[in-house]
Amino acid sequence: MAAERRDVRVESRSGAGVHPVRTIDGEAAYLKATSATLGTQSLAAARRELRFYRYLAPTAPVCTPRLLDFLDIEEGVAVLLAAAGRPRGVASWTPGMWADLGRHLAALHSMPLPTAGDWNRPDALLEALAARNLTEITAFWAATLPQLRELIARRAELRDQISALPPVFVHGDCHTDNIVHAEGPPVFCDWQSAGVGRAVSDLAFLSVRATPSGVVVPSALIHAYLDRRPGDRKALECALVAEELAVLVFLWPPYAAFNSPTGIARVRSRARELAERYLGEAAHERG
Repeated sequence: MAAERRDVRVESRSGAGVHPVRTIDGEAAYLKATSATLGTQSLAAARRELRFYRYLAPTAPVCTPRLLDFLDIEEGVAVLLAAAGRPRGVASWTPGMWADLGRHLAALHSMPLPTAGDWNRPDALLEALAARNLTEITAFWAATLPQLRELIARRAELRDQISALPPVFVHGDCHTDNIVHAEGPPVFCDWQSAGVGRAVSDLAFLSVRATPSGVVVPSALIHAYLDRRPGDRKALECALVAEELAVLVFLWPPYAAFNSPTGIARVRSRARELAERYLGEAAHERG
């Protein structure tokens, strides 16, 4: 794996080091390296991503960076990927860009499930909904989310709601920083969490990551998604509300430290809005 390293480091929340480099032929590329010292989960995620690039990316219905080379040894995993563009700040996304993303996600979720290899993936949200220790969640939400006690009591209902639709192949870490743009369609990067899962997990996480910036994902995303992948709109929207609400309440609190007070306030407001909608619709159905 021959590449010339440049003096810039790209952020990767997975813990992998991502470095812009040039190949021996002068092609712009990125070297993504995951050391075994990061732990078994990080190494498993890196190998999942490598399997995706080797075996699924060539026929996937979305654009991905081109795999130039790789190394998979006991000490870690490294992949060399062709540079495919740059992400755009979420505040600069237009309704047309969101609609285009909706169509591409619909295409991804419509691809046949892989029949070779293990594409099961860790599901942090289902684990959080089943957890007994809710101390951190209660400490973060108790003073600002009046519906918290009822939401905790309804965890099984939330789990059933988000799991109501058939499983699909998902990106698993779908947010605007993992989508790069150049000429042509958007390119999906960072496939370490890819596998069989819930379509709404990709759709909801876009909003989860956009909310601290004050960006509301427009309805153009879902309209375009359903145009490309027709289905029960009400069922999808109900599952989407439940997914985003559950992520914010049961998964987001540890990430508050990475956000500004304004960003945290926006997340709290969004959670209250979703809780009112979710519980209001539940009461309507019971009544």
